[in-house]
Amino acid sequence: MDYVIENQAKTWIPTSNEDLFTNQLIDAYLHGRKDGIELIEKLKQEKLNENINKSGNISKRLIRVLKDSSFSPIDAYLRVHSFDRFDIMVTVPEEDYLKDEFLDMYGIISDIEAKSNDDFYKAFISICSTNNHFEEQIVASDGYTLKLAK
Repeated sequence: MDYVIENQAKTWIPTSNEDLFTNQLIDAYLHGRKDGIELIEKLKQEKLNENINKSGNISKRLIRVLKDSSFSPIDAYLRVHSFDRFDIMVTVPEEDYLKDEFLDMYGIISDIEAKSNDDFYKAFISICSTNNHFEEQIVASDGYTLKLAK
């Protein structure tokens, strides 16, 4: 039986190029697939821009909360992993970071993260203390390529 199938498979040849219906179906599929991929990429780009702005708003809100709590935030940096995944790092002076009262900020940060995250946006917020040895170039080399404008 296998011998018959193998021999029959060798006898099949492509249909003529005049089979317009088949060619139209293949073209429609290929163009539809291409259009679909282009649409997905466009949506991802729009969502990326929206999420970068959302990260900026979250950073501004956190800086405001820090200032209202008598701390002195310095800057905020953003690392983009994908259109929906981000790391926000806020820098504070080492003396602020070492205060016992600063521990309360971690609960607030956790709350901000939880309220901000959804199916198309995940952010992880961290705090970095700074001193005389802090170098922004190292932050950039670690992937934090965007800095919040003041």
